[in-house]
Amino acid sequence: MRKSYLLLLFILFSLPTFAQDYFPKNDGVKTEQHTITAFTNAKIYITPTQVIENGTLLIQDGKVVQSGANISIPKNATVVDVAGKSIYPSFIDPFSDFGIKKPKRSGNWRANPQYDAGRKGYYWNDHIRPDTDPLTSFTFDAKQATSLLKAGFGTVNTHLQDGIVRGNGMLVALNSKADNSTRILDNRSAQYLSYRKSNASKQSYPTSLMGSMALIRQMYHDADWYGKGNAKRQDLALEALIANKNLIQIFHSGNKHNTIKTDAIGDEFGIQYVMVGDGSEYENIDAMKATNASFIIPINFPKAYDVSDPYAATVVELEAMKHWNQAPSNPKALADKGINFSFTMHDVKSPAEFKTNLLKAIAYGLDKTKALEALTTIPAKLLSLIHI
Repeated sequence: MRKSYLLLLFILFSLPTFAQDYFPKNDGVKTEQHTITAFTNAKIYITPTQVIENGTLLIQDGKVVQSGANISIPKNATVVDVAGKSIYPSFIDPFSDFGIKKPKRSGNWRANPQYDAGRKGYYWNDHIRPDTDPLTSFTFDAKQATSLLKAGFGTVNTHLQDGIVRGNGMLVALNSKADNSTRILDNRSAQYLSYRKSNASKQSYPTSLMGSMALIRQMYHDADWYGKGNAKRQDLALEALIANKNLIQIFHSGNKHNTIKTDAIGDEFGIQYVMVGDGSEYENIDAMKATNASFIIPINFPKAYDVSDPYAATVVELEAMKHWNQAPSNPKALADKGINFSFTMHDVKSPAEFKTNLLKAIAYGLDKTKALEALTTIPAKLLSLIHI
């Protein structure tokens, strides 16, 4: 992992491009320049397990054209010799909020509780928001994109991280030179859920984890009833929920205990969630395996505690010390159990910290190939971008 890596902005060599065509272009008449660059003598990772030694990669207009050991280089190509370096697919973050700000709470939250929904024509609970479209509030953040690119990420699956049912996700290429018509690869890439209420509403219910679980169950029953044509009034939220049912369902369960409960809800309604964990899955790894779920795992390992003061050290709980010691082994524990998982930058403070923790996970036994799969092919497969 100490080699100098050349990270290019593409998902996978075999991944097709999904460009949207509903964005108007008002750039006027301009001349198109079809530039070709050939990277030669590279170790090219087509996938984490398919590697070309001393290969050539052709890039035209920012897109991969061809790769292999015996590539004919066009005469007008710019040739870059990258001998001794490796070319990987860019990383994919399947759980991001890139370019989308969460709404802030407003008003007096100590006032009388709000019981009824505030949105007319939608579900009776404001925290159920499957109709949320991230495209309407998306702003490309060039500074953050540059930071993520330096960490190796070329694509993020972003969404509004607010509410119990959060609407659909959006797959975005971190290409600051493009516009939304080309950088947005899929504007309906997944549906996201959690147990946390929306900041956009003051509606008091639910007030507990149990209440959130009951609300989700009620929502699924109501959607089934509504889908059979029993309702006399239109419900735009339930219609969006029904429209999103064939998307991948990504649930931010919060911790290993909630993951088990969330899986039970999914089993009840015939849904296999992809679980967003918290890094403590190793503590109940057999139960995690029994869910048959794929996981999205942050690698935000806890910092070492300052125990230089013997009096301060007495307040550090044994459980916290054990987690500090064992958290870096969580990816290896998942891999050893054959659990499908990918990584996310979620809850990681900086790209530099992400890289440090990734190397630490490898030092704690995670196979390098598994690590690369968790950053490339597995999130691509979770989002139905490739089938390999």
